[in-house]
Amino acid sequence: MQRIDKYLSNLGLISRKDSNKFFKNNLLLVNNIIIKNKDFKVNFGDIITFLDQKIEVLEHIYILLNKPTGYVSSQVDEGGHKSFKHLLKNCIYKDLLHVVGRIDFDTTGFLLLTNNGDFTHNIINPKKNIFKKYLVNSEFELSKEDINKLISGVIIDGEITSTAKVEVISKNTIYLSISQGKFHQVKKMFEAINNKVISLKRVAIGNLELGDLKEGEWRYLNQDEIKKLFC
Repeated sequence: MQRIDKYLSNLGLISRKDSNKFFKNNLLLVNNIIIKNKDFKVNFGDIITFLDQKIEVLEHIYILLNKPTGYVSSQVDEGGHKSFKHLLKNCIYKDLLHVVGRIDFDTTGFLLLTNNGDFTHNIINPKKNIFKKYLVNSEFELSKEDINKLISGVIIDGEITSTAKVEVISKNTIYLSISQGKFHQVKKMFEAINNKVISLKRVAIGNLELGDLKEGEWRYLNQDEIKKLFC
């Protein structure tokens, strides 16, 4: 349970300081009942009506965003680049969400968002062995030796990377699946084989794929899709 004024403040809809006027003017309803006390606590599943907008109080939220290039995975704008939140204009819960496994501003594709900290830990923990799949275009052609090195592990930042999976698309293009999430890992892996990443797109986590979700668009995930993340 959470106080209704705090919940609406966390959503970025009102400030707790200025919330009194909404209660005094009968502008807040929960399950179609007018709420006059800001100490009133909402429960998961409650429906808040605020300025004619209906908001369900959700315990956990899971969203898949197809991130375009130029957006950062941080909560605020950074380094001259906009936060991913600018792409969630129509999402009432955007201020409650954090990224599950950041990707660089110039990396596109699968960006997973949630308000569930335990879920995030399980996805990004390398011990859980959940693979993240990337479509990688490289500057130079990849030899069989290069592919074998990527699979067996290369040394980055003084440590050898865990075993990876590779699917060859062309001489310069592969699908690379890794269970770790080191800083700039894919780019550093290619540097370790004297190559360079030209473009990078995350296309899947676990067995959940980005699919036909258009760049810049987002959608909620259902329970069956969430289970696929752990397969």
